[in-house]
Formats: sequence, C-alpha cells, structure tokens
Amino acid sequence: MFTMKRLVRAFDGMSTVKLAGKDRGGEQGEDDAELIIRAGGQGCYMRNPILPHPRKPGFFLESDFLVYAHGALFCVEIKNYRGRVYYPTRTHTIYVKKGWFIFKRTVAQTVVDGYDYSKVIQEKSGYNGEGITTREQPNPLTKTQNIVDDLQRFLPRVDTHFQGVPIYPVLGFSEKTDISAIYDFKAGIIHISELPKFFAAHGNGTPSKAQVQRMQQALNLLPTWDRIWTTNNEMFYGTITDRDFTFKDINNRTYTLPYQQIQSIELKRDGAFSAYDDLTVFYSNGKKQAFRCTGGEIHLDRFQGEKQIHRLRNVTRIVAGIANKQF
Repeated sequence: MFTMKRLVRAFDGMSTVKLAGKDRGGEQGEDDAELIIRAGGQGCYMRNPILPHPRKPGFFLESDFLVYAHGALFCVEIKNYRGRVYYPTRTHTIYVKKGWFIFKRTVAQTVVDGYDYSKVIQEKSGYNGEGITTREQPNPLTKTQNIVDDLQRFLPRVDTHFQGVPIYPVLGFSEKTDISAIYDFKAGIIHISELPKFFAAHGNGTPSKAQVQRMQQALNLLPTWDRIWTTNNEMFYGTITDRDFTFKDINNRTYTLPYQQIQSIELKRDGAFSAYDDLTVFYSNGKKQAFRCTGGEIHLDRFQGEKQIHRLRNVTRIVAGIANKQF
C-alpha cells in the first residue's frame, strides 16, 4: 500500500498546469523591469498592486509596479511588445471639384488632422515569415493615468504615509520595441532601461533609510494577486478561491489553515517517488511551521472565467497577496 501511494504521487506529479505563451511573454517583460527597478536601489516597490474598482464592485484595477523612489511614487505599466508602436492618424473627409467645364466632378479626399493620442498601433511581422500585422488598442498611458487618479484616493485610506506623496504614471517598453514614433521622456513613455533615470528626474528629493522602510511597510499592506509557482518553474497569479489552505500529512491527518493568517508557503520534494513533500508555512505574524505533506490542492481563479486546480505535488511556492487581506 505504501508503494502504491508513492506511485500515485509520482503520476500526480506528471500533470501540471501550463502557462500560456502570451502570459509567459508578459511575465518576461515584468521580470526584466523588476531587475532594473531593484538594481536602482533608491527606494522600494510592490509588484502588481491591485485596488478595488471604484465603480464596479467585485472588480479590480491593477498596475504592474508601484515604485517609491526619490521621495515620489511611480505607477509603472510594462509592455513587452515586438515590432514598432505609433499613433494612428486623425482624419476627416472633404469634397472638392476636379476637372474642367462639363467634365467637372466632385471627389472625396482624406485630410490628415494630426494624431489620435488616445490609441496606439502595434505593427509587427510574423514569427514564420508571415506578413506584417497591425493591432490597434487604447493608449496604455491613459489607463495608467486613470489608475493614478484612483490610487490618489485609495492609498491614504490604507496608510497615512501615502498622504501627499506625488504619483507619476510611467509606460515602459522592452528594449526590442521601436517606440521612436511615440517616445516622450517627460511624459513617461520610455524604455524600461530608462526607469531609474525617469525616477531621478521626477523625484522629490532623497528620502532617508527610515522613510524608505516605512514606505515599504505601507506598500506591503496593499493587496496584490495570489501567486503559485510550479515545479516547472512557472508562475501563475489570480485569486485563491479557498478560504483555508487544506492538506494531508504523512499520517493522513487533514490540516485546515486560514489564508488570512498566511504570508507564504514553500514545498520541497525529495524525488519523484518520495512519500511526502516538506512543507513550510510562513505566517503573517513572523512565525513558521513545518509539516510533511502528502496531498492537497489549490483553486485559483484566473481571468475571463478561467479557473485552475493546482495539486500541491506540483507546487513549490505559494504567496498570498489578496487571500490574506480584507479591504
């Protein structure tokens, strides 16, 4: 029976949820930006802070990063695009008469008025030699500015240290993106490598180490997505729908731990045919607890109706970002 349990766990570990290609690309852009933000070493940050939508109960607004640097806050949106990005032209139609005498006719002509800054167009070529494709979408900087407006109302309710701190929107593109047609350093449309320079140029002085520490504590109070890392070294984020973290130990005892008290969970497996996984729970109060886990699962609500089930056998780490907060 003991050998059969090991076989079941081994087969259980062969089936994992896979990360979609578009999600992997987006995560890569954010990972690159995080390395640059962290290397700047001038402040602190939170990745993927979320706040309740002020007009749609049950919905959230998200930013890729909220960075505190040089005495100011920066709401950063990252785009990992291929190809080039430009603004569409704004046009209108006029009618003119052409020809001579009885051969005159009215002809429609398109007149360019300028650019439509409310939208951007991404132009790229296919991976396998396909032709050039274009995709029009709302200007991401406009969305980021709207989030800034909501953050200015929301943050002081979370912690008074946010009161009066200026917030700037930033749109950072990966280095492979040609943004020469829309580049505007002053407005915050830049490459991610320029983020530290932008923070310094728009900052509000140099905060003390104590100020940075207080702001990091305040940022940690903000909700963010719950995250799950798998044995394939892939990360999934969304909202954990379970109220409690439930699992069984090597003695078949069931544990039920409220996510409200949990900061993070780590699992280490000792080979494909191991009888259990070493599980460590890190609590929000700074304490930790170790277990020998033989099974359990997590239900993650992704986006647009996608729901995932992650078996603990295939998980290496869980970080509670919203499951342990009430707001």
